[in-house]
Amino acid sequence: MAFDSILEDLSMSAGANGAILIDWDGEIVASWAASRDVNIDLVGAHHEIILDIVREAASRHDRQDVRHLAITTDRARLAISTVKEGYCLVVALGNDRPMGRALFESKRAVERIEEEMG
Repeated sequence: MAFDSILEDLSMSAGANGAILIDWDGEIVASWAASRDVNIDLVGAHHEIILDIVREAASRHDRQDVRHLAITTDRARLAISTVKEGYCLVVALGNDRPMGRALFESKRAVERIEEEMG
């Protein structure tokens, strides 16, 4: 499947531990992880809840088109990007990896994914 290849390319170019593409119901469409130690399926589990909270906050300030979201903790980073038709892309990074690079590469990956979706 082409999505797997896109996620692998994204992860490698962003220096990520893995990436996952999820549909509007939270179902996994495709995923890729750098090692078996990375449970990338679990990483993407609650993306929609997070996006809904951010969208609601953005709408209060007349901003409704949330495209990318960056989350940084003391141990990890997540780059979440919206994809057409309610899909979502989540990239998992170590806290030492550059978030800007992950967001840039995610934008490119979203373009490829949307092209593949038709």
